[in-house]
Amino acid sequence: MSNKQLVAGILPLGDGMATAELPEQLRATARSVGLCLSGGGSRALSCAMGQLRGLRALGKLDQLFAISSVSGGTWANSLFTYLPERISDDDFLGRPVLNPGALTLLLGPNRLDHLPPNNLGWVPTRLGLFSDLDAILELKARYGYANDDLWQGLIGERILKPYGLWQPDGSGFDPRYFSWTSAYLHAGNGILARNPGLSARDFVCVERRRPFPIFNTALFNNDGATADLIPFECNFQLGVRQFFPAAPEQLGAIGGGLLDSFAMGSDYLAEATPGQVDTSLPARAFALNDIAGCSSAAFAQALEEQYPELSGLVPRYAYWPVGDRRRQPAHHYRFADGGSLENLGVNAMLARGLRRLIVCVNTDEPLGRDAGSGEIIVSSDLPPLFGLQPYQPGLGYVPYGPSQPGQGPTRQYRHSQVFPTASFAALKSGLYAARQAGGAILLRQTLPVLPNRWFDVPGQDAVEILWVYNDFVASWWNQLAEDVRLAIDVEGLGQFPRYNTFTQLELSAVLVNALAHLSCWCLASDSTLGNPGGLSNAQMVGAMFD
Repeated sequence: MSNKQLVAGILPLGDGMATAELPEQLRATARSVGLCLSGGGSRALSCAMGQLRGLRALGKLDQLFAISSVSGGTWANSLFTYLPERISDDDFLGRPVLNPGALTLLLGPNRLDHLPPNNLGWVPTRLGLFSDLDAILELKARYGYANDDLWQGLIGERILKPYGLWQPDGSGFDPRYFSWTSAYLHAGNGILARNPGLSARDFVCVERRRPFPIFNTALFNNDGATADLIPFECNFQLGVRQFFPAAPEQLGAIGGGLLDSFAMGSDYLAEATPGQVDTSLPARAFALNDIAGCSSAAFAQALEEQYPELSGLVPRYAYWPVGDRRRQPAHHYRFADGGSLENLGVNAMLARGLRRLIVCVNTDEPLGRDAGSGEIIVSSDLPPLFGLQPYQPGLGYVPYGPSQPGQGPTRQYRHSQVFPTASFAALKSGLYAARQAGGAILLRQTLPVLPNRWFDVPGQDAVEILWVYNDFVASWWNQLAEDVRLAIDVEGLGQFPRYNTFTQLELSAVLVNALAHLSCWCLASDSTLGNPGGLSNAQMVGAMFD
């Protein structure tokens, strides 16, 4: 191997192929529990901070097998997974306060206006439409970025850099790849053994015990207006699991397995030993800010549409298919926010055969009823998993089908069904009943899994899901001091806890802390209100691990 080549591992997949070649500690078992952190910008990150805090308070965080995340959830997941050991989890996640009446504004240990120096909650305070635009223009002037590198640069500067996870060189790019643990890097026939030109200094690694991360994004199969989105996942390996043969509507063949993440942006050269290939050295490292930027690319799309001078802001990368690598060269694909395809990260877990999921629907859409029909309205993230389009006034929940492919953004959700349509009624009624009871909105369901070739999901007889829905919780709110409620209402423009994904990207410490405390309480408190069988919130969560 020359200094301009790499030896990368590949994992052929597709059509439900088992992941038997994964290291044993990364194979899910029947008892493995996964956590799904939805997209939703700063709101989703703040919810995720509280949810991780709550699971830690229950002693369950280290028992998770994996964390699958999208967009703002990926901001939280990437920082949590790769957090340097010098930063404590207490500082990063904050401490649980399960008595809402103990929260204060300005004084005492439970002040809402205070964030520890290395707290995850600082991220939303550094974001915002206009400040992000200024930072993007400054980064372009400083480094001369191409437009399709600007959003990832912003993610590095505003989200990862304060935690030491973005260290750009003079060209403006972090030269470090990312992988799993140091032991994984140094294993016999591992990445470093296969690539003597690389060293541990070239990688960001997981420094403490953490669940396996799955960062979700998507790629457009062509550059046209009617392009489809293909699910793309990333951790120490990345790619499209299912194989999509070359077709007239695609740039070429896509997918068929995963590739070591450090080889992203390379060209396939030749076969090496079984399960390994020779590739070219990428023009630059595919760094942590690259996948975090792809997973949250909806914000780049919004800025691109609003400011013509930022045309091409959406990330674009060279990628070749594991399934047709000998014939298909790399093409440059546009990448999309993972939430533009499936905003909960559920299907990536089901593709691995997990049977127990805690799914955090960190939405800004309230649970409610249509004033005319009385139909229950839930987050638009949920119906597509059951083969239904998001709610439409006057039409209700319309099934996806050849004559009903969906319009606009909802068209991309038509490939997402993994649960029977008949099970949706129990989901929406159960969530709404929990909302009306005034307690945490928790609902446990046992659901069969339908095979889904688009996401490489095999069928399963049953999975256990604990749905956790972000919405107003009267019992928590009513325990707050009056001045605390007033401050949250005023600063949050009356939107707590459903801060708008785009217009409320910048959040104050008060708003971040309020949402994180609520999200923690919903998982870890002893409140039983609205739960079946008199179970507390903590018992509802704990039962998922029994």
